[in-house]
Amino acid sequence: MDQPWIYIVLLGAAAVVYAWLLPKRQPSRGTEEAVVQKVEATLEQYMADIENDNDELIELVSGMKQEHAVKQAALQEQVAELRSRIVELERQAMLAAVSVPVLDSEEAPFVTMEEQTALQEPQTEQEPESIRDRYQELFAMHEQGKSVDYIAKQSGIQRGEVQLILQLAEREDVT
Repeated sequence: MDQPWIYIVLLGAAAVVYAWLLPKRQPSRGTEEAVVQKVEATLEQYMADIENDNDELIELVSGMKQEHAVKQAALQEQVAELRSRIVELERQAMLAAVSVPVLDSEEAPFVTMEEQTALQEPQTEQEPESIRDRYQELFAMHEQGKSVDYIAKQSGIQRGEVQLILQLAEREDVT
């Protein structure tokens, strides 16, 4: 064995025989495809979950919009009712301000509309009493710097009514 090429040939032949005896490996495509399929299935499930969540959110938002619309309609109805009450109360206050003298039934058992308007006309021509004259105690406390709440407690008049009287007096002063 003098020649080194024999060793190289024998070593090469041994490598070829060894490689041939090893079991052939199948390409890893099967496992790669399985991984890809699993990833795709996971992504599809994730997308389906997101879509379901979005649908639930849309339903929730639409429900909230409907509730808001119902509440707003109810509030508008209440506002309209309150406005009609205010108009009715103003009308009643105007009627109460115009007082008709009561005649004895013996003197005039039947009063016509013309007679009533004739009775009312002289009263409307008179100078109406000032609001400051009607509520002297209230204005005295106000001029002393007392609060609206204090004035309301002392006079027995509700707070809102006290504010209204003060505002009406300001308007009366301007005119």
